[in-house]
Amino acid sequence: MDKNDLLVWCVKESEDNGLIDFPDDIFNSIDEETADFLARNLAATNFIRLPGKERAFFEWLKESDSPVWNDLWGNPEEEPYVVGVSFLPLLVKNTGRGYPICDLLEAENYYFDPAHIVDKEAKFYIESVQKRFMDKKELTNAQMLALEISIDAIDIWHFAYKHKISVPEAKEAVQTLVDDSILVHLTEAEHLAGFIAF
Repeated sequence: MDKNDLLVWCVKESEDNGLIDFPDDIFNSIDEETADFLARNLAATNFIRLPGKERAFFEWLKESDSPVWNDLWGNPEEEPYVVGVSFLPLLVKNTGRGYPICDLLEAENYYFDPAHIVDKEAKFYIESVQKRFMDKKELTNAQMLALEISIDAIDIWHFAYKHKISVPEAKEAVQTLVDDSILVHLTEAEHLAGFIAF
């Protein structure tokens, strides 16, 4: 189905309550250009249900760090895993990075953008980590996190899930990078708002 057909499908899907629930096969067929097109052409009042793989991540989060899950989805008056259609391009683009956890109000934020890498010395560190990675050498959790952040923004929960480590191990990797003056850790949601691109 081309992007215009998909737009028609989305409008029909959202007629009753503004919610678009993409089957996995349709979601997986959407490229970045189509996602941008849909986000621009659907009403700002439209919502999408997170795709199946992202719902599976949040079920893992519910078990692994329930205070963070509650901060995001714990409002009993709102259906969990439903977000604004403006997030569609970000969800399509960031395979493995998912819906950004960056606006926590009760829990501490652990969301990092490449701009959070400190300075030239940190750039040398990243270059050495990239070389280790290209040489297929083992990386520490902190090195892998620095590499991931240098590629694109990520939160530590998606990082932990992607690399099959615990949340405490991911937080320890952050602390290592902060202690080594590689990374700036902004913990307040309002300080992170300017780093979210969608």
